Amino acid sequence: MFLVFARALDDRLASLAKAIETNVAANKGDRRSAFFVLLIDNNAENQEKVAAFADKRGVTLPMTIALEGSKGPGAYKLNPDVPITVLLYKRKKVKANFALPAASDGEAQAKEMAAIVAAAGEVF
Repeated sequence: MFLVFARALDDRLASLAKAIETNVAANKGDRRSAFFVLLIDNNAENQEKVAAFADKRGVTLPMTIALEGSKGPGAYKLNPDVPITVLLYKRKKVKANFALPAASDGEAQAKEMAAIVAAAGEVF
């Protein structure tokens, strides 16, 4: 399973979501799945923003807002300075962890996505 924690609804998240959706769809045989948790205030306005973002960007994987807001679930010990954290886990154990830095150009982002997809091939 891909578990993605994100702090913003932006182009980078949309690109990552599409890459993960493609990977999940191409590997249904091994029961891959994914969901996204937004680390923003959980209120009606932000819920509407998440729904609009998913609709506009064509994201079909589940997207939700963390009950804990921007801190996220305490058990995950998420770094508040990292805009996107991707966890790959299998049988309730984290097998790979990617902390995607804030400053990242298009080429670096493409490498990040390739690394995540490659790790998924090994984990799942």
